[in-house]
Amino acid sequence: MPDWIVVADAAKAVVYRQDWVEDVCEEVMDLVHPEARLKASELVSDVQTIPEKSDPCHTENQRFARDIIGRVRHALDTNEIRGFYLAAPPQFLGLLREAMDDRLRKALYKDLDKNLNGSSRSEVIAAFANSAPKH
Repeated sequence: MPDWIVVADAAKAVVYRQDWVEDVCEEVMDLVHPEARLKASELVSDVQTIPEKSDPCHTENQRFARDIIGRVRHALDTNEIRGFYLAAPPQFLGLLREAMDDRLRKALYKDLDKNLNGSSRSEVIAAFANSAPKH
């Protein structure tokens, strides 16, 4: 059964399906979050309804992190994958971790606080190759 490698930041996530035994890696999903590029003022339609301490950008980033983790959860629930790896810049990695439940934390083989978006497939694989499960 393959694993997923999820490479994400607040604006984009790329998911690779990695089969370590057959040495096959392919991109299976590309998620874009254009709201991450908007200014906070562009995310708020009615300032009166937003509490003062609420950060619209942070809220949008949390929403995207939950969406990514929800897709990983679905893949685990349907036995599409055995486990997953995760790479994201530190702040976004924290949001992804917050969105995980215990089952997802146990299925996470390794996470890196590094932005690998824009890296080649071989660079992404190399970042996790040493932590690949032995079969």
